[in-house]
Amino acid sequence: MRSWLGTVGLPFGAALLVAALAGLFISSRPSPPPIEVRPLDPAPTVAPSIYVHVDGAVEIPGVYAFVNGARVFEAIEAAGGPTEDAELRELNLAARVADGQKLVIPARRPQPDPAEPIAQPVPTSPSVVSAAGAASPTINLNTATQRVLETLPGIGPVTAQRIIDFRTSNGPFTRVEQLREARLVNNSVFERIKTLVSVD
Repeated sequence: MRSWLGTVGLPFGAALLVAALAGLFISSRPSPPPIEVRPLDPAPTVAPSIYVHVDGAVEIPGVYAFVNGARVFEAIEAAGGPTEDAELRELNLAARVADGQKLVIPARRPQPDPAEPIAQPVPTSPSVVSAAGAASPTINLNTATQRVLETLPGIGPVTAQRIIDFRTSNGPFTRVEQLREARLVNNSVFERIKTLVSVD
């Protein structure tokens, strides 16, 4: 019996010793730090930082807000896009706009039709008077043909047809200001032609 205990007890004691040492090693290792879960921060929104006055040959002139670094073509799009008589070839559409800038989109100058008479502005000098005693006539919005209307600065074929369609649908013009009120032309074009047209 004693010899059996001596034979079995030695390996069993060694195994216990190894297990105790392994447990001591594992318990002495530092535990990993706890995982911290943080909510995702919302993406920052870019607020407008510059203001640009877009005017000239655009559909909706006005002051528009943009982020810093906006381009000329973005300013034109924000103002409703170019009108049909806009001359964009004179602009650098990729240029950056600046805060407080007034961006004026130029309009094409129509080529006069040699087959049609070109109306002149009403002269201010009393010496320039016709034989009947009346000043040189302006273009009558209610009777002018499309070609005659196209001789006005800033009026292209599309705008001339819109003027004719308006008077056909709504009756004769009673005031020159109806061109602007009915949005047939933009403010810059109206200022250029208001003294060249009449409704008489």
